[in-house]
Amino acid sequence: MKKDDKQLILYAGGIAIAYFGVLRPILNKLGITNSATNRIVTNQSNLPNNVNPFSPIFYKKAPVGSALIKTNQAQALAKRLHDAMGFFVDDEATVFSVFRSLKTQTQVSILSEVFTNMYKTDMLEYLKRGSNNYNPASGLNEDELNTVISIVNGLPKYK
Repeated sequence: MKKDDKQLILYAGGIAIAYFGVLRPILNKLGITNSATNRIVTNQSNLPNNVNPFSPIFYKKAPVGSALIKTNQAQALAKRLHDAMGFFVDDEATVFSVFRSLKTQTQVSILSEVFTNMYKTDMLEYLKRGSNNYNPASGLNEDELNTVISIVNGLPKYK
């Protein structure tokens, strides 16, 4: 291999690393490009309210006698979720444990409503972007968001 070919390969590799490692995550975080994480959240958020457990309206369609959670319980869980999302580091285990502690999708919906009321932001969007809009590493990644959505979708709608 010629010296020029080696330099060309090194330059191309450097550009690829810069794009995929730095520029693309920033563009995704700013919403300029559409990452897989954005598509996951968008697909879930675009579900009709009667089938989207992350909707604050979903639980209002629950049959009478469904197992709900009390407001103070939901507030404590919302605070745990909010506090789990750090400036640089997120506590994914806490996020997963909050959703695993819920027994039904209606309880997730109540949590979503309480979270929105407390922090004036959509719960799923907050989990996606984290507490810092400007740090591309903040928030749950694609696999972690898929885990949260899988946990919730695996719950029964009502009990």
